[in-house]
Amino acid sequence: MPDKYSVEMTLGDLLEDPVSEKFLRENLKELVESPQAQMAMGFSLRQIQEYSEQMAPGQFTKEQLEQLDVALKAL
Repeated sequence: MPDKYSVEMTLGDLLEDPVSEKFLRENLKELVESPQAQMAMGFSLRQIQEYSEQMAPGQFTKEQLEQLDVALKAL
């Protein structure tokens, strides 16, 4: 059985679910509340991280992404 939540899911799908929405609002508050969030709803957290790394290196690292993935999978 696949994990219920992961960084491969879109931001929109994660925000539609009450459990993962709460988690994201606590752990990625800046991303979730940013004006650009609406434009990123169709992108996975992995895609968002890759874009972020190109635009603002060090702001959202691969290490942070992997930690988020572990935590999401544990929900």
